[in-house]
Amino acid sequence: MNARLRLLPLLAAAVLSAVSAPSASAQSDILLRMRSGSPLGDRFRVDSAGGLVVIGRIGYGIIPASGPGQRLMYHPFKAAFRAGEVNVSQWDDASIGFYSWAGGLNTTASAFGTFAFGDNVTVSGTDAAGFGSASEVRGTAAFSAGASNHACGFASVAIGFTNTTGELDGGGSCSTGSGQGAVAIGYRATADADYSVAIGHRASTNGRTGAIVFADASTTDSVEASANNQFSVRAAGGYRLYSNATKTTGVSINAGGSSWNVISDRNRKMDFAALDGEDVLTRLRRVPVSEWRYIGEEDRAVRHIGPMAQDWHAAFGLNSDDRTINMSDLDGVNLAAVKALEARTTDLARQVAERDARIESLEARIARLEALVNAQAAPKP
Repeated sequence: MNARLRLLPLLAAAVLSAVSAPSASAQSDILLRMRSGSPLGDRFRVDSAGGLVVIGRIGYGIIPASGPGQRLMYHPFKAAFRAGEVNVSQWDDASIGFYSWAGGLNTTASAFGTFAFGDNVTVSGTDAAGFGSASEVRGTAAFSAGASNHACGFASVAIGFTNTTGELDGGGSCSTGSGQGAVAIGYRATADADYSVAIGHRASTNGRTGAIVFADASTTDSVEASANNQFSVRAAGGYRLYSNATKTTGVSINAGGSSWNVISDRNRKMDFAALDGEDVLTRLRRVPVSEWRYIGEEDRAVRHIGPMAQDWHAAFGLNSDDRTINMSDLDGVNLAAVKALEARTTDLARQVAERDARIESLEARIARLEALVNAQAAPKP
């Protein structure tokens, strides 16, 4: 009863304030206003449009409520907001970060500027955000969306189900600061090294820095990186890489294949011109072929044999620059040279056959002459 009597003056003041509040052309009329402090200032307002404002001051006041329960709560001391339900102490003052926001069931946003929404989402990294279910976001500026994810590294991203950026301890929680800038997207993808990327089904960078792994939906095994800065892809249905908007140029690998197919459809080509095989051989003769190795190739024992792009370009003028050799052009020149050599071989075979026929004819004539001479030289009876 005494509590009600003490509340009456506050309610009366609020009603009087609401009645006497002037209306402004830029906002709705205020129906309810509560003030406190010295000097007197607004702490709570409700306008005629249904809008409400709760006003506080950073660093002042105590947490409005603690412990388990359902509530909508603004904590002015930390400029933090909570809405939903907790079963234990996720929304106690010790677990609330300054300028943080948490909503849903058993969500925790315990660091500066953190955001957590869903159920059992724990965000402890500064300026980090987490959405979904049963996920942990520990890295500063990290992000997670989905379920059962762990975004452990700085500025890392985990999206999907049971994806991890960084390393986990024996209890399945983030354990180290590894995984900086890492990205894990898909199903059970793991990017557990700095600047690594794992996308797809059971893709893993296997602790390799800078590695990129793409995995398809195959269930036989996971796809793991085996070296730093390595690019690994599994696509059991094959690969297709197009190099223009209309998909008329590019390369592919068939399912189960081990070499590239180059798009070579007659219907996707134009400006045809006939070749002079002898001219191709003459040009090819001017292209030096040597043995060499690449600058920066780590294994000094690895060597290669081939032409220089500058010599190739000078001889044939193919491709768009003189620093690369298009493998289709290389194959085409080789085929043209082989056809020219085959034409030479055919012509030589014809000449040899004709020569053999003449020789055979001459040998037959010689044999007849020898027989005639022998017959004339024989003693007469």
